[in-house]
Amino acid sequence: MTGIETNADGQGYRYAKALTSTTRFLRIMLWVSLVVSILALVSDFMQMRLLDAGMFTQAEAAANDSRQQIVGILYLAAFVVTGFAFLKWIYRCNANCHGFGAQGMRFTPGWSIGFYFIPFLNLYKPYQAMKEIWKVSTNPSDWQNVPGASLLGIWWALWLISGIAGQVSFRMALQADSISTLQASTGAAILSEFLDIPLILAALSLVAAIFAKQEQLVENTIKGFR
Repeated sequence: MTGIETNADGQGYRYAKALTSTTRFLRIMLWVSLVVSILALVSDFMQMRLLDAGMFTQAEAAANDSRQQIVGILYLAAFVVTGFAFLKWIYRCNANCHGFGAQGMRFTPGWSIGFYFIPFLNLYKPYQAMKEIWKVSTNPSDWQNVPGASLLGIWWALWLISGIAGQVSFRMALQADSISTLQASTGAAILSEFLDIPLILAALSLVAAIFAKQEQLVENTIKGFR
């Protein structure tokens, strides 16, 4: 498309909500989460090796517990901050899509993040909201005919599987009261953390792609006015 790209009202595309700084912070936190997930994975492998050995000193057990506690705090902190940043980013992306003049959108900025907290609906509604953001960001004037992307499906599948694995790991850890049950819960944690790695990489790709689409719409408008 040449000249000034326009929305349904014939006006150029502009951000309803600034996205650059929000995207930059989210990317940083996703990379931090990736590093912390790898640290947690390594720490759990170390714990599993200690448990598999069958015999360890009280000092070794105490050192392991201290390390696991520190990594656990880092993991929780990274999860909370990254989650907040991701929801804020989704809210702003959706607000921009409405600001671009897209007609017939099903999700408001509030509900695009609200569905993450509603049981059962959080299994598919957030995916639909993200898919809508993707399509509108690609072509606001004819977004209904924009095809989806495999990246969306990969990201959401990993999100669901990782979430289930994390819940299983957490519940098993709460009930671990012997070497065998602790080994089982550690194995579940390793699986959960292993899944976090491709999930975070998929999220990074998704964030970069949608940001680039919205940035291109706005940049084309600016160039058209020059």
